[in-house]
Amino acid sequence: MQLSSIGLSMARWQARVRLAALLVLVGLSGLTANAVLAQADAPAGMQQPGAVATPVPTAPATSAATPSLAGAVAETQPFGVREMFGQADWVVKSVMIFLAFCSLLTWAVLFEKLFVFARARRANNRFLEAFRKGELEHLSPVASNSAMARMWQVGQAELKHFGRKCSKDASADQINRLLQRISLTSSIVQERDLARLGSLMGVLATIGATAPFIGLFGTVWGILNSFANIATMKSSSLAIVAPGIAEALLATALGLFAAIPAVMIFNKFARDINGFVGALDNFSAEMIAAMSRKLDEVHLA
Repeated sequence: MQLSSIGLSMARWQARVRLAALLVLVGLSGLTANAVLAQADAPAGMQQPGAVATPVPTAPATSAATPSLAGAVAETQPFGVREMFGQADWVVKSVMIFLAFCSLLTWAVLFEKLFVFARARRANNRFLEAFRKGELEHLSPVASNSAMARMWQVGQAELKHFGRKCSKDASADQINRLLQRISLTSSIVQERDLARLGSLMGVLATIGATAPFIGLFGTVWGILNSFANIATMKSSSLAIVAPGIAEALLATALGLFAAIPAVMIFNKFARDINGFVGALDNFSAEMIAAMSRKLDEVHLA
C-alpha cells in the first residue's frame, strides 16, 4: 500500500519518456532517409571519371606499385574508439552522444541517491534511539531531518488537538478514532517521504529498459550505411565494410554500457526503499502503541 502511489507515478512518467524517445527516433529516421539515399547516389556519379583515367596495368607498373603498397600498409593509422566516432554517420553519432549522456545521468543519480539515503538512514536511527529512550527534549531538534520524526510530529499534533477538545473522561470510541487519525496522518507523511526517496527511480528504469534498443537502432543504421557503401563502391571488400560495422557495434556497446549499471542501481535502491517502508511501518505501529498506552494511563488515572 505504501508503494502504490510511487509505483503509479513512476509508471506514468516512464511511459511518457518512452513515448517521447520513440517519437524522437522516428523523427530522426524520417529526416535522414533521404540523406542516406543521396549519399548512395553521389559516389556512383563521381566514380565514372576515375574509371576512364585508370591506366592498363603492366608488369613494370605492378612491380613499382608493390613498394608503395607496402608503404601504405606501414603508414596505417590505428582505428580506435575515437576514430570510430569520428567517421560515424551523424545519426549514429547522435545515438552515441545520447547514450553517453544517459550513462552520465545514471552515475549522477547513483551518487545523489547514496547521499540522500545515507542521510535519511542516519536521521531515522538518531531519532529512533532518542524516541525509545524517552528523551522527549531531544526529539524536537532532530525532527526536521527524519521521516520518523515528521510522523511523530503529526501524531503529537493530533494528540494535542484531542486534548484541547476532549476531557480526561473520553470514551473508548473517541480514543479509537484518535488512534485512527494518528495512523492516517502519519501514513500521509510516510508516503510523502517515500515519494521523495523514490524520485529519479523512473529515470533509471527508463534508461535500463530503452538504452539497449537505442543502441540497436544506431547499429542498424550503421550497418545500413555499410551496405550502401558496398553498393556505391561496387566492391564487397572487408576494408570497405569493416569500418561501418565497427562503428555500428560501438553504438550497441554504449547502449549496454548505459543500461547494465542503470538496472543494477535501480534494483539496489528498490531494495533500500523497501527497507525504509518496513522501518517506517514498524515505527508507526510502535508510535501508535506508545500513544495508546499513554492514553490508557491518563484515562485510568
